[in-house]
This record gives sequence, C-alpha cells and structure tokens, in this order.
Amino acid sequence: MRRSAMSVVTLTALLLASCAPVSQDRRYLGGKTFGPYVGQVVDAETRVPIEGAVIVATWRRDRVWPGASISEHYAAREVVTDREGRFVLDATQLEEYAPGGTLHPTFTVFFPGYLVFSPLLGPSFRKPGFLQGEFSPRGVVIGLPRIKTREEQASQLQSLDPFGLTERPFREVPQFVRALNQERASLGLWPYRP
Repeated sequence: MRRSAMSVVTLTALLLASCAPVSQDRRYLGGKTFGPYVGQVVDAETRVPIEGAVIVATWRRDRVWPGASISEHYAAREVVTDREGRFVLDATQLEEYAPGGTLHPTFTVFFPGYLVFSPLLGPSFRKPGFLQGEFSPRGVVIGLPRIKTREEQASQLQSLDPFGLTERPFREVPQFVRALNQERASLGLWPYRP
C-alpha cells in the first residue's frame, strides 16, 4: 500500500513539473514583437496599388492543461492601405504584453471586387494572385486578383465571416466589416449589423 501511495505522489510530481513553464517570462515572445508589419497591396495583373484595402491581423492563444488544450481568440487589429497601397500595422504593445501561448498572427487582406487573401480560407488564392516577402518589418507585397464572375463573388462571400476573425468584429475590425458589407450590398445580400 505504501509503495502504491509513493507511486501516485511521484507521478503527480512529474505531471506538475511537466506543466511548469521553461522560462520565468511567460509572455508571448518573452516581451518581444515581430512587427511592425509593413507592406503594399496591388492589383495582381496590373500591379497598380489598391487604396482602401483592409489588412486584418488576428492572434489566437493556445491554452494547455494536462490532458486538454483549447485555442481561443486573443486579439485582432486592422489597417487600411493608403494611396500607394501601403500599410503599416503596428501591434508592438499588443505583442509585447501578450500572454504565453499566443500564436503568430494570421493575416487577411480584403478589398471589394477582389479575391481575399487569407490562409484561414485555405488554398483559394489563385494565380495571378501572389505574396512576395513576408508580414514583417522587411515588408510584403500582396497581389490581389480581380473577381471575374458573380458566382465567384457569391462563393467568396459565403466563406467570409467577420466572426471567423474575431468575436467582436464591430469593435476590433470595423473597416473590414464595412468593406465586406459593401461587397454584400453589390450582390443584394443583407449586411452584417451589430
């Protein structure tokens, strides 16, 4: 009996030790940041800059417990491109103070009349669309292809949902919701409302 109790204590101690953080700084990246994220959005065929495209960065956080884990929304930020199609999304403070388990951001780029760039939607970003560089201080160029048909537009709108980016889209990504509603209106669909 004594040996059994000792085994339980030992296993419990090992389990607790395996859950302990490796470093004392449990913040995302140890208080560092990958940003600011800079780049340019252009028409994939003509290379003309797209003014007013919305770039959304979404951070998720993995929470891990012994025997279970969940992924939850942490934060979302957006920025709109300027006249030259350029953007700077500075999330320095958000990333510096993000808790441990926060994942690298995913990016969604959207402008009405064009196919969306989003790794969340899978491999739907077709040629001539392109991504050159990376979302980082060094910069990225995203070439969005024009939507060719109403069917293509309707199909894209079925997969685009602001609640897939954040639980609070009207507060965190209002420009994205506005652009999405503009695209929905062009097809006679109801807008997203708060």
